[in-house]
Amino acid sequence: MPTPRKASQIAALADKLGRAKLAIVADYRGLKVKDLSALRRQLGGHHSELEVAKNTLLTKAAADSGINVGTTLFKGPTAIAFCFDDVVEPAKVIADFARTSRILSVRGGLLDGNLIGADGVASLATLPPVDQLRAQLVGTISGPLSNTVGVLNAVLQTFVATLEARSEQISGHAA
Repeated sequence: MPTPRKASQIAALADKLGRAKLAIVADYRGLKVKDLSALRRQLGGHHSELEVAKNTLLTKAAADSGINVGTTLFKGPTAIAFCFDDVVEPAKVIADFARTSRILSVRGGLLDGNLIGADGVASLATLPPVDQLRAQLVGTISGPLSNTVGVLNAVLQTFVATLEARSEQISGHAA
C-alpha cells in the first residue's frame, strides 16, 4: 500500500497521462539541472510539462489510466514530457534538445494512450505544424471541388453563350 504522498503523486501522474495527447519518455542521465530547466522552459511555451518521476510511480499511474506500457519504457532515470495541446512542436523541441545535448535519449512515448517507439517520436518531430497540416488537408479537399465547380461553370457559360448566339441569329433573320 503506497503512502498518502506517493498515492497523490500516482493520482497526479495518472491525471496527466489521461489528459496528455502525447507523453514522451526520455532518459535524462547526465543532464545538469540547468539543462533540464531550459528544456522545461522550452516545453512550457507549447502547453507541455516535463517531469522527472520514479518508474514505479509511473507504472502504477499508467496502470490506473488503463495504459499498458510494458517493461521497457520505464527503466532507468526517467523524464516524461506531457503534451496537452499540440503534439508536433513539443516533439520537435525534445528532438532538437536531444540532438544538441547528445545526452538526452528518447525511449518512446504514448500517443493518445498507445505506445510508440523512439522512431515514432522522431517521425512526429518531422511533421509540419498542425496549422500547416490543416491547410494542406483543406487544399486537398477543396482543389478537386473547385475544379468540378469550374468545369460545371464552363459548361453553363458555353450553354448560355450558345443560346445568346442563337437568339441573335434568330433576331437577325427576323429583321
